[in-house]
Amino acid sequence: MNAPDEPTTPADGSGPTDRHGLEVLSLAQCLALLRSRPIGRLAYIDAGQPNVVPVNHLVQGNSIVLRSLSGGKLDAAIVGHPVAFQLDDHDPARGTGWSVLVRGRAELLDDHDEVVRLSAELDSWAIDDPSHGTWIRIVGDEISGRRIARET
Repeated sequence: MNAPDEPTTPADGSGPTDRHGLEVLSLAQCLALLRSRPIGRLAYIDAGQPNVVPVNHLVQGNSIVLRSLSGGKLDAAIVGHPVAFQLDDHDPARGTGWSVLVRGRAELLDDHDEVVRLSAELDSWAIDDPSHGTWIRIVGDEISGRRIARET
């Protein structure tokens, strides 16, 4: 018998499931889903309180890259600290959905050439001028995802 959190593989050939019957997504599936939407949610602790904000992002390897306003409280609250990034989607009519969670540590991204390249790739809704902003990388220590599909 499997441990409560250990995935099991159904006999019908679908992907492994967790103890709640949700499909456990592979790392490759998680990364593909993270690339599929431009906005996710960044969770962090600010002055001892949890906070969650929507952010535009890019996926770079197993990391999430985002940009915030230079000198903003987000920079001070997250750089060097544990954070989480989540992206999800659902279709209520079909009873389907998925969620991907990235847990890691935020670090400043200050390589000029990389920042120039990323500026061309990331369409930040909150920052109009690509020369402004602080670039932050969330190094993914743990990336996990689940998918639910209502049986028909």
